[in-house]
Amino acid sequence: MVDINNNNNNNNPLSELIREQGVVLFDSAMGSALMALNFSTVLRSERVNARHPEAVTAIHRQNIEAGSDIITTNTFGISALLSEEVRGGDFAEGQSLVSWAIGCARAAVRKGPVLVALDIGPTGKLIELSDDLTHEEAYRIFAAQAKIGAAAGADLILIETMADLEELKDAVSAAKASCDLPVICTMTFEKSGRTYMGADPVSFVKEAEALGATAVGVNCTLAPDEIADVVRTIAEATSLPVIAQPNASQPVMRDGKQYYSITPPVFAADAALLADAGASLLGGCCGTTPAAIALLDDILTANGKRKEHKPR
Repeated sequence: MVDINNNNNNNNPLSELIREQGVVLFDSAMGSALMALNFSTVLRSERVNARHPEAVTAIHRQNIEAGSDIITTNTFGISALLSEEVRGGDFAEGQSLVSWAIGCARAAVRKGPVLVALDIGPTGKLIELSDDLTHEEAYRIFAAQAKIGAAAGADLILIETMADLEELKDAVSAAKASCDLPVICTMTFEKSGRTYMGADPVSFVKEAEALGATAVGVNCTLAPDEIADVVRTIAEATSLPVIAQPNASQPVMRDGKQYYSITPPVFAADAALLADAGASLLGGCCGTTPAAIALLDDILTANGKRKEHKPR
């Protein structure tokens, strides 16, 4: 059972949403939406925030209209961008793109209790296992994002798609030390039940709890029915809210474009079952669309797990 009175959750907007709404909905995938518009074929996805902010805002708006209570900034790749600058750069571009991203998200929120989560992804480097990056440098990268994100107006921080437990610890520690925002964190698990780097769900939960995470869970890599066991294991190991954001399958390339085999109705039906496995926060990762979120909203509302949302 989710303990929304847990000390990590007191007086924060996420716990209020859970109290008021029931199952809380995040949004669908930003990256694949930008790919569908052909932006990321000529620009790094995060640079679209500054070059074509209206496109990013429109995607956010589609998710809000579909029922999303929380929209996620277009900043997933900023950690990787900053990792290229950490030994000599001043982080100027990365921090500017974070501010642009939050501006795009805020522009989509017209009324109602829609929250903006600053998305922080992995660096893409093997920390301390090569000459790529040290833990101290990773910490600086994550701290810079959290600090500028909080200053720019984020309501929450979402650290996601982590495969390395040590990198996740760097990210959560940096975020907690750099701002007062609630920190949600997810790792991405394979069919083996472990991450690519070997972390298991229970060890992840215990480390995240010890660092003061507000919610924990799983995202990316697998489809909704494939992550149910991991969601259940995480829910049984914690009283924190559990988040699940599965993929709409693994992508396949056709004519130079990515396609995902799971349709919005199938995704929504399978993702709704994750609430029974213990998830109180649901959304979509790669290949998911606002249509999938709208259908998921309908199912959760119909089965009494979520209040019907008003136009926002």
